[in-house]
Amino acid sequence: MLSVGLVGLPNAGKSTLFNLLTERSVPAENFPFCTIDPHDGIVEVPDERVKKLADFAKAQREVYAAIEFRDIAGLVKNAHAGEGLGNQFLSHIREVDLILMVLRAFKNDDIIHVENRVDPLEDEEILMLELTLSDQKSLETMLPKLEKEVRKDPMGQEKVQVAEKILTALTNLQPARSFETTLEFYDAEVIQWRKSLNLLTDKPILKVANISTGGDNVAFASDFDLDILNETELAGMSADEREELGMPRETGLDKLIRACYSKLNLATYLTVGEIESRAWTFQKGWKAPQCAGVIHTDFEKKFIKAEVVSYTDFMQFGGRKAAGEAGKLRQEGKEYIMQDGDVVEFKIGG
Repeated sequence: MLSVGLVGLPNAGKSTLFNLLTERSVPAENFPFCTIDPHDGIVEVPDERVKKLADFAKAQREVYAAIEFRDIAGLVKNAHAGEGLGNQFLSHIREVDLILMVLRAFKNDDIIHVENRVDPLEDEEILMLELTLSDQKSLETMLPKLEKEVRKDPMGQEKVQVAEKILTALTNLQPARSFETTLEFYDAEVIQWRKSLNLLTDKPILKVANISTGGDNVAFASDFDLDILNETELAGMSADEREELGMPRETGLDKLIRACYSKLNLATYLTVGEIESRAWTFQKGWKAPQCAGVIHTDFEKKFIKAEVVSYTDFMQFGGRKAAGEAGKLRQEGKEYIMQDGDVVEFKIGG
């Protein structure tokens, strides 16, 4: 399961957001470093298609796609050198697939800011600098070992070259991802090795501005704006209750979860029957056999074909059979690239 790490300066709102995401109790008191150890929580990805398919088929249960969220201790300047929780914090980030950077944009004198000001752009710069310097330190430690192993490793020279080029970028305060390794220039083994380094600045980042709806905020070009306090107040209300009050059925939190899912380059295909209506996660661009392997590894090896209908056509025509009669059910082979919202039934050999 792919994971998202919530990071930010102390009191940015990330632990409160984590509580909302996972409905688990973790400390969120108003003082620095209240979160000491990472906490994990599995969060369902909101998808109304699963419920509608379940209602249609009278399925016994609904199973949603999921993402793991991890709450990580607050970061301060010079964490790479051990300040605050330092390397303990940074080591936890290396284990996630996506960094969700929570940046405080709201003004409120009653809530402490560790830098005694509210400036999300500067906060982002602090976070990115610490991640960059940590990667630099990691590669500087690694390079001498790589150079010693050159003669033993057929790809050793290429690995040294890649490490040196990434280190040059980091030294110039550029993220590791600014230097790309592609099959056009590097061996597949080297590319995989580079991924295994788990460099912090190689990871995708989703910037979330914690705002106050209708309040005083600092303008900031974020990827996603969220009023975490307001989301807390809405947390106990059902979609029907929100609709009755003239509010959108979908919360900002639902949208954020899907934004993380999309940022991870994930998509969903669906299966439905009397037992369950289920969302299955796959990487965008995967072909049908790979997607079948998500259900069971043997399915990829024994894949014959996939019977596919889009969710829209499935619901419009009233099921797989009716969609087939309308010419909307397709027989797809091994080269078919699965699409988000495909309702599929795989045919597997013996």
